Amino acid sequence: MKTKTIKTYTFDELSDDAKEKAREWFRRSNDEDNFWSESVIEEAVREGELMGIKFKTSARKPLPGKPCIYWSGFWSQGDGACFEGTWRASDVKADKVADGWGPDPATTEIKRIAAVFAEIAKKFPCSSFKVEHSGHYQHENCTEFDFSITEDETVTDAEVVEAEDALEEVAKDFMRWIYRQLEKEYEYRNSDECVDEDICTNEYAFNEKGGRTVIL
Repeated sequence: MKTKTIKTYTFDELSDDAKEKAREWFRRSNDEDNFWSESVIEEAVREGELMGIKFKTSARKPLPGKPCIYWSGFWSQGDGACFEGTWRASDVKADKVADGWGPDPATTEIKRIAAVFAEIAKKFPCSSFKVEHSGHYQHENCTEFDFSITEDETVTDAEVVEAEDALEEVAKDFMRWIYRQLEKEYEYRNSDECVDEDICTNEYAFNEKGGRTVIL
């Protein structure tokens, strides 16, 4: 039996080139494990429920009960996000959406989306829809909607179609909003500043060239 001594370095002890290699390793790890997306999904579910959306949950292992929000990103033309679930006008609580959020384009947009849901809910208080994923991609256009607007015979077919179109478009706006928040979080998590902080916090060890070493 031979004993081999390997000199290890903390991230701060590495050269600039070695630090970049260490960052590349950490970013690849992030791509393999999308743990960073969980907070975004949780926020989307919370705000979506206030807008009247009940997300379908997965029955599949290993994560039964997980909200059916599908996404892929962030490099291909087919990337995007969508969800499966139902919406009911009677469940809309638009005034509570983004409560306490600071001024930000994301805040402005989700409040606009909530206002559209609320406007339709007020005009058609018995309206609802079901949305399911369809197709090979996961963006907002890979979805199928089934609407129920009203049983009021005084409402014209044109008004019903207009309401259906408006509901589908605002639901897709919310899907696009989810994707933008995922993309924003991904870019933040992979920024040099955040990556460096995570590496140092976890006290990872490296060889001289920035390759990960495991200390047993």
